[in-house]
Amino acid sequence: MVAENLAQLMYSVMMTGYMFKNAQYRLELQQSLEQDAPDYAPGTQKNVSGEVIRWNNVSGPEKIDAKKYIELLEAEVEELNRQVGRKSLNGQNELLEYLKSLEPQNLKDLTSSAGEDVVLAMNTFIKRLLAVSDPSQMKTSATETSAPELAKLLYWLMVVGYSIRNIEVRFDMERVLGTPPKLAELPPGENV
Repeated sequence: MVAENLAQLMYSVMMTGYMFKNAQYRLELQQSLEQDAPDYAPGTQKNVSGEVIRWNNVSGPEKIDAKKYIELLEAEVEELNRQVGRKSLNGQNELLEYLKSLEPQNLKDLTSSAGEDVVLAMNTFIKRLLAVSDPSQMKTSATETSAPELAKLLYWLMVVGYSIRNIEVRFDMERVLGTPPKLAELPPGENV
């Protein structure tokens, strides 16, 4: 097998692992929204007065009318419900059923959110695995492996892609919360 073809396969499998983790996050959000859905009609708690103080990262504290704030929160929850497309699953593999239920564009969105850092990490990882520093070498280098070894490698790469999404989410949360990111470690993989 030409190294370039193997590299493309490896990248696809890592991105599939990334997609699985992203789908799992969305499914968990959907389930959380369904579980936390109040038994009250929207707007019934608007018999309030006063102001709420919100923190704006640029301008500092901001005052907002309490009723307006409730309306903003309700709109946000409604939008989240719309995005995850609530569906109930009857005890089957929830993640696979969730993936099957998505429209092609929604499925594509699960990988299109991968940032430049993720793509760079995946490509660097593949180059190191193939021991290739110059991409032009991939067109001429041949790689040999047995089917069982390739299966183990691809499984391991899917786990790596899954873990990369996990690390990306953690770094994004740390950035939002303003805490310095910690060095992330990938989970130990199986011997390949």
